[in-house]
Amino acid sequence: MKLWILLALLTQAESSSDSILKPGRGRDIVTAACTQCHTGEIIVASHMSRKTWDTTLTWMQETQGLAELEPDIRALILDYLVLTQGLDDKVDTGSSPWANPLYRPNPIW
Repeated sequence: MKLWILLALLTQAESSSDSILKPGRGRDIVTAACTQCHTGEIIVASHMSRKTWDTTLTWMQETQGLAELEPDIRALILDYLVLTQGLDDKVDTGSSPWANPLYRPNPIW
């Protein structure tokens, strides 16, 4: 991804009201790259291993129109996702703003 595109995306991310993602290194990049197509709630509701997050990014690139990511940007996104949305036996169920379930794909559930 060209630097000017990344800067434009980060500028959009800073003005976004989608502040549901946990703080951490890479949050702005994740917001810029991911919330162009879906909300942060989908990310917060997902907990995957690094390998599964990586496979998901590849799937999004191949089928959903996610732009190709420079290897260092992709690594930063994966680092953030694993740190904040990795597999964890201690998933919070209600005591924080990031508690599950925040996103229910079907409003009838």
